[in-house]
Amino acid sequence: MSIVRAILVVCAVLAAGAWFVVAGHPVAAQQSPDSDPMEVTSDTPEYCQYLSDRVHSQVHLASTPPPREVADLSAEGQRMCEHGQTRGGILRLRRALMLLLKDDGAVQR
Repeated sequence: MSIVRAILVVCAVLAAGAWFVVAGHPVAAQQSPDSDPMEVTSDTPEYCQYLSDRVHSQVHLASTPPPREVADLSAEGQRMCEHGQTRGGILRLRRALMLLLKDDGAVQR
């Protein structure tokens, strides 16, 4: 039983030490200085429409036709958003947008 008690004491001391280290110093967000400010979003039909419009505009700005996966994800995301499956639609539209941005390089946002 004393070994279990010793392990619990060591864990408590380590946890307390970590808390003092973190509490003593502010923790900065891991964001590079030249990146865009973080955008707060919510799972709303309006955000679904915003993402759908953004994917649509990126497709038109792209120098090459989008991959088939982008078209499939975009269509499925729009369909899900229209049928009230907001989170699933947003996930697919975000994925389509990320593929578009990765595929076309540094396209303007």
